Amino acid sequence: MFGLESGDLVSTIIWILFFFIFIIFGPRIIFTQTMLKLENDVKKFEIIASSSRDYVIKSISKTSNSELKRKITEFLDFFSVEPVSLDPYGIVKKLDMIIRLSDKKFNYFVKQILPTASLEKQNNIKNALMGAITIHQLAKIVRHNFEIIKKYKLYQLAIILQMQLPLIERIANSVKKATMAFADGKAIGDGIGPLVAATMISGNPEIMKEEEFVYYKTKMFGKNVIISKALGPGASTGQPGKFLLKLSKNIKINRIITIDAGLRLEGEKPGSIAEGVGVAMGGSGVERYEIEEFAVSNNIPLDAVVIKVSDEEALQPMKLEIVNAVEKAKERVEKLIRQAEKNENILIIGVGNTCGIENNKDKADESIKKILNEIKKEKQKEKQT
Repeated sequence: MFGLESGDLVSTIIWILFFFIFIIFGPRIIFTQTMLKLENDVKKFEIIASSSRDYVIKSISKTSNSELKRKITEFLDFFSVEPVSLDPYGIVKKLDMIIRLSDKKFNYFVKQILPTASLEKQNNIKNALMGAITIHQLAKIVRHNFEIIKKYKLYQLAIILQMQLPLIERIANSVKKATMAFADGKAIGDGIGPLVAATMISGNPEIMKEEEFVYYKTKMFGKNVIISKALGPGASTGQPGKFLLKLSKNIKINRIITIDAGLRLEGEKPGSIAEGVGVAMGGSGVERYEIEEFAVSNNIPLDAVVIKVSDEEALQPMKLEIVNAVEKAKERVEKLIRQAEKNENILIIGVGNTCGIENNKDKADESIKKILNEIKKEKQKEKQT
């Protein structure tokens, strides 16, 4: 009466056996499943890296060229060693030297593979190569961590890597889109600063070729205004710090206004405008340091207008919300000009990558039309899929 029936006894024994099997082999099974998932993710990163490289190669040559492929594949392992910072004095000069040397290497390599191409095309391919290198290095780092986890069976690290991969994948896909945009000469979200500046230039600007910058002198609200941006429409951020130092030798600067794409937080609308003080500028910090040093030495006020974009939006082809922010950003800049003193010489710097963006209002309007057409095409493709 109180004993177990034979069926219940068998079920209990099987359950106990399964319990002990799970205790012994469960962690191994979970680890194996995690590693299989990770391996697929790692391969996905390597596919993104190889497709970015192949896109750059096709942008250079439509025909299959094994020698070109070999050269670019080798160049993807290019690196720059960060200068030692144990003694921080002079670190900016060291960093500036490394950046300039790196830029020279890129320019030399691009001229070797595209000797007859225009400067615009060469700049586009140079920036596309930078994007391809970023994804290549990212894929190598992910592969390295995967192999370490696999070799030493580090389950905890496997979980950490698995949790981080979705964010890393978002970055990789954004850099891939930026690489393709540079190769095709399309404007990206980071180009909003130069685009705003270009729409304020009503004539033909003067060019500083060495600094890869253009500037235009005009009058606005009774004040002397110099509007500047990186030399377009090739992919370039120019050298705004060195441009300022060279320009200041001939023109007295009393106020600097920078316009740039600024990082938006989740929940903020793309293309929303913020106003502040300081130098709105990302990158290595060298150019910003030069502008800040000049401003401090000469007691020059620094105003900043930023157009909010996410990390992904800054790298991807320019979105409609960001394009629509141009007029609002101009209004903010004009407000700052009105607030300035009567006799001030105001320098406006459109900060960012000027890929696909021309150097004055008439041509910039054409750039905007081109961007809007690209957005329409993308939306049509999305509807078809």
